Amino acid sequence: MNNRLVVVQGRVRSVAQDLALEHGALVGRLGRLQQRVTEQLQAGARRQAALEAENLRLRCELVRMRTAVAWDLRPTVLQARPVPGPRANPSRADAGLREAQAVICQTGCSGHAHPWLEPDGQCRRTGQACDRLEGEAVAVTPPRAPVP
Repeated sequence: MNNRLVVVQGRVRSVAQDLALEHGALVGRLGRLQQRVTEQLQAGARRQAALEAENLRLRCELVRMRTAVAWDLRPTVLQARPVPGPRANPSRADAGLREAQAVICQTGCSGHAHPWLEPDGQCRRTGQACDRLEGEAVAVTPPRAPVP
């Protein structure tokens, strides 16, 4: 069986040698194809993860903006935020803290008859002057006496 000879590119080989060489070439090509498909799948997975992260960030931004509109927060809260980078920026953290303080003030104080507001306009929670009173006429009610 292996005695048959073929002439390929001027060389004489047995059929078995010719099949072995062809098989080796096909296996090498298949390996390169598998490597390329693996790289494409990994790139697609990275792209999908990036798109999912961006989708989540945009949905959070939408919730934040709708909340700001619903609670009638200051226009500075409605400004678009820059896309977060790999390193935390302290000014962004400070801006986020100020926005969080505004939401706490809006929900815990302004929305509930100003329980943290002293008669002189100082906030009991922060110890600073209440900045939500600018342009607002707020009647400060004294704290209630505990029920016996």
